[in-house]
Amino acid sequence: MKNITYLLEETLLNLKNKNIIITPNSFEKEFYTLLSKSDIVLEDHKDFEYLVESLNDDERLDFQKHEKTSLNLAKILMNRVSNQELKLFLKHLIYFISPSIANCNNNELQEIIYNIAKKPHILVEENTIRNLRRFTDERVVLDNQLFDQKASDIKKIIDFFEEHIKNIILEHDTTREEILYIKDELEYLDLSNTSKDELKHFQEEMMKIVSKIEQTIEKNNEALKQTQDKNSSLYEQIEILQDSLNKAEKENSVDFLTGVLTRRAYAKELERVEEEYKIFDANYAIVFYDIDHFKQINDKFGHKCGDVVLRKFAKILDNLTRTGDIISRYGGEEFIALIHYNEPDEVIRYIKRVKNIIFNNKFIYKENKIDVRFSAGIVFRGNYNTYEEAVLKVDELLYQAKADGRNRIVLDSEEII
Repeated sequence: MKNITYLLEETLLNLKNKNIIITPNSFEKEFYTLLSKSDIVLEDHKDFEYLVESLNDDERLDFQKHEKTSLNLAKILMNRVSNQELKLFLKHLIYFISPSIANCNNNELQEIIYNIAKKPHILVEENTIRNLRRFTDERVVLDNQLFDQKASDIKKIIDFFEEHIKNIILEHDTTREEILYIKDELEYLDLSNTSKDELKHFQEEMMKIVSKIEQTIEKNNEALKQTQDKNSSLYEQIEILQDSLNKAEKENSVDFLTGVLTRRAYAKELERVEEEYKIFDANYAIVFYDIDHFKQINDKFGHKCGDVVLRKFAKILDNLTRTGDIISRYGGEEFIALIHYNEPDEVIRYIKRVKNIIFNNKFIYKENKIDVRFSAGIVFRGNYNTYEEAVLKVDELLYQAKADGRNRIVLDSEEII
C-alpha cells in the first residue's frame, strides 16, 4: 500500500512540475509511466495489457498512434462490428460482386459468403457498401462492353455469309477460284481476342458449308438456291419456336390475368427467401389475402367484371410491394405476399396502406362502381420453426377473419385490423 501511495504522490508531483493540467487522462498516462519503471504489479494494469494484446494488427497500429490510455483503448474496441451488422452486409454481397459474363461460378461465390456468415471477422461500414456497389456497376459496364464486342463479331460472320453466299447463288458464273478466295477471307476474318475461341467452332462450320458449295457449285446452282430457301425457312421456324418458348416461360412465371407471379413461380421465389432467412436472419411476414364475397360480384356483374376486379386488386398489391418482396396469385381470388421487415410495425403500416386504398376507392366496371373488401391473415416467419408451420397458421387466421364477419385482418399476435 505504501508503494502505491508513493506512486500516486509522485504522479501528482510530476504533473505539477511539468505544468500539465491534472485530468483523469493525464493522471492515468503519468501513473502508468511510473508504474512501468517500478517493481509494483497491479491487476488492473495486467488486464489493460491483456486487452492491448488482444487487438488485431490494424487496431494495434491505430492504438500506437495515440496515448496509451483506457479511453483510447475503449474507443478502438467500440469500433468493432457486430455479427448482426456483418450478416446484413453479407446479404448484399452477392449483388456487390455479381459474376461477370466471363466468370459465372455462382455456387463457389455463395459458398464463400456462407462460410463468412458462419465465421464473421470483418468490419463493415456504409461507405464500404457504397463503394462495392459502385465497383459492381463498373463491372456491369464492362460486361456490356464485352457483350457488344461479341455481338459485333457474330454480326461480322453473318454479314460475311450473307454478302458472299448470296452472290454465289445469284451469279451463275461463280468460279472455283472465287470460292477459294472466299474461304481464305472467312478463315482469317478479323475477330476480337475475346471471341476467337468461342466463335471458332461456328467459323469452322461455316467453312464446311463453303467447302460443300465449292464441290457442288458447278453442278447445280439452282440446288444451292433451293438450299438457301430451305435455310431461310428453317431460320424463320426457329425464330417462331424461340418466341413460343419465351412466351411459355413467361406464362409459367406470370399469371396471365393479374400480372403477378403464378403459384409455381412463387414456390421458386420462396426457396430464395427461406435461404436468406436462415443464413442472414432476413425476417419476413406472410400475408394471405382473400377478396370478400367475390362470387357475388361474379353473379351480379358477370365474370368479366370479376376478372377486372382481380386485375385491379393485384395491381394495387403489386404497386405497394417493394423490391425484394413477393406477391403471387395463390388461386381464384386468393393472393399471398412475402413482406420483409426490420421492425414488425413496418408490416402493420404496409397492410394498413393496402386496406386504406381498397376501402376508399371504387372499382369501376362499365357504369358500375363496386365496393371491394378483403380479409387477410398475417404471420411473422420468426415465430415458427418451419415455413410449413407458418403457412398453415396464416391459413387458419384468414379463415378466422372470414368467419368473424370478413373485412378484417388477423395477425398471429392476436391483433385485429
